[in-house]
Amino acid sequence: MFFLNSTKAAELWEARFGRLAAPFSLARLLVLFFCVCALFIPGDYGVAAGERILPNPPAVTAESAIVVDLQTGGIIYGKNADVRQYPASTTKVMTAVLALEEGDNNRTVVVSPYAAWVECTGLWAGHAMREFDMIELMLLESDNGAATALGEAVGGSESAFVAMMNDKARELGMNGTHFENCNGMPDANHYSTARDIAKVSAYAMKNEMFRRIVASERIIMPDWQTPGAVYEAENTNKLLESYPGCIGVKTGFTNAAGGCLVSAARRNGRELLCVVLKSSDMDTRFSDSAALLDYGFLCAENGLAELPKN
Repeated sequence: MFFLNSTKAAELWEARFGRLAAPFSLARLLVLFFCVCALFIPGDYGVAAGERILPNPPAVTAESAIVVDLQTGGIIYGKNADVRQYPASTTKVMTAVLALEEGDNNRTVVVSPYAAWVECTGLWAGHAMREFDMIELMLLESDNGAATALGEAVGGSESAFVAMMNDKARELGMNGTHFENCNGMPDANHYSTARDIAKVSAYAMKNEMFRRIVASERIIMPDWQTPGAVYEAENTNKLLESYPGCIGVKTGFTNAAGGCLVSAARRNGRELLCVVLKSSDMDTRFSDSAALLDYGFLCAENGLAELPKN
């Protein structure tokens, strides 16, 4: 009798309250439970991308920076990206672009007294080098005399070559840039922006010879001082050794410019380019760049990249 009464009571409950209980099925109750729990999670874990949570951008010492997706051109991160800064030796990306496009790789370049006089060079007046070896020396060891000698060889004079650099900058849409020399030594009229340096660097990375050079930790070339001997040029970009997937590209530093670095890396088939200008010193340009590349890859994997408007 008890069983029958219990069954009848259950049927009566279902008839009276079934419609009210239906919206609260087990699945819906679980969803409701997790939504309520989410209200109690602290809100300082970053910004949401779809269903995933991204961290906030890293704090970097660089006064200007940008991270770009090389395949799409999408801007992932920017900090004062259009503020004019001294570009230091990131200038040599443009010098290399023009030397590779307009020069003669197998031509012999003789170092002029003016190029040998430039600060921070290992070249002497009268030294003769193959033009391509000089490009490698300039990009790896950031030799200022090599940059000046290349400008003189390709443009006929440094001033003519600088005019070519500014013409190319306008062609690439580098609206915040003006070059005054081939090597990036400080000058009030020699300036660029993180966005503009990213533009010329992304363009340069389309050149396979440029890519090969800047991705090399060291390159063996003929020694210009000792016939028959060889010289090992070592890359100043420490990220090639310390950051997994790094594929370039160019360091820069002066007291006025601070620590500057254009870096690029590949991860899971995606390539990102990072520019930092005026980091606090020569070391933080590397740590700033590594942190921004990590952040950039995380954002890119979640589809967060703003396509440029022009």
